[in-house]
Amino acid sequence: MLTITRLNNFGRDHPGAVVALGVFDGLHRGHQALIKRLINRAHAEVHQSVVLTFEPHPQKVLRRTSQPFILTTGPEKKLLLSRMEVDVMAVIRFSRDVAAMAPEQFVKKILVQKLGAARVICGRDYGFGAGRKGDLGLLKHLGLKYGFKVEGVNACQSRQKKIGSTMIRQQIQKGSFNQGIKLLGHPYLLNGLVVKGRGQGRKLGYPTANLKVCDKLKLIPGDGVYAARALADQKAYDGMLYVGSRPTFGGQGVRAIEFNAFDNPGDLYGRELTLEVHKFIRPDKKFGSLEQLKQAIAGDQKKIKKYPFGR
Repeated sequence: MLTITRLNNFGRDHPGAVVALGVFDGLHRGHQALIKRLINRAHAEVHQSVVLTFEPHPQKVLRRTSQPFILTTGPEKKLLLSRMEVDVMAVIRFSRDVAAMAPEQFVKKILVQKLGAARVICGRDYGFGAGRKGDLGLLKHLGLKYGFKVEGVNACQSRQKKIGSTMIRQQIQKGSFNQGIKLLGHPYLLNGLVVKGRGQGRKLGYPTANLKVCDKLKLIPGDGVYAARALADQKAYDGMLYVGSRPTFGGQGVRAIEFNAFDNPGDLYGRELTLEVHKFIRPDKKFGSLEQLKQAIAGDQKKIKKYPFGR
């Protein structure tokens, strides 16, 4: 998959692109249905399939929030879209200037002049342009004016409620991680750098890679133990993930993200790592002794080794 951050002459060099619009935070089941439609249309029309998205997340710019809420960072989004066999991920650097663009200005400058779109696909409730004043009806009107087709895709539902990024955030934040995974339709991703830890896992007989997530607004799952898989150097390593402040060791309020691989992945220190978090196993707790902690970890390992990890 090609990733472009400067659209420049893409439309001139690749005319007739089929373009999907959205922030695509989470790339959940609703997004997947839209992207499936995108790829089918692109194949049928023998054109490039392009996912047009924004970095940073628009709410990061507009809300100036300090509370973690991002489900999918840029590198995570790139990985997921490549797995879906999208041809191009086109990234618009979101800023207040971009946010202030009138709907028609956005369409003319980005979709027409930069991307040369022949077809645009989006959710039926998609809003674009300043104040999200542009809607599907206006997009269809502008499509007639500028010569591209427009297609709206219905939202996916769960228990008669629209599946959306907000719903999934709420599930993860309230501790219903496994339900959130069902709505996502794929494992939750954590991308970052492996940093030095305290070596406590190694002393217990379970050496870990300590992950530092680079985006401070990335939503981290709740404290506990998870079935997880690490992706490094095009290889996958099944294992168990711990998220928490190590209460048995005294806990100092600093949350750790520690992954123990069942097979030795070698020295990962200083390298980029992506974790696929598949399933919540148990909550974090303070044990009365290190021996009790070791017994609990052994039980976690036994349980997680039975997890299929997509096999």
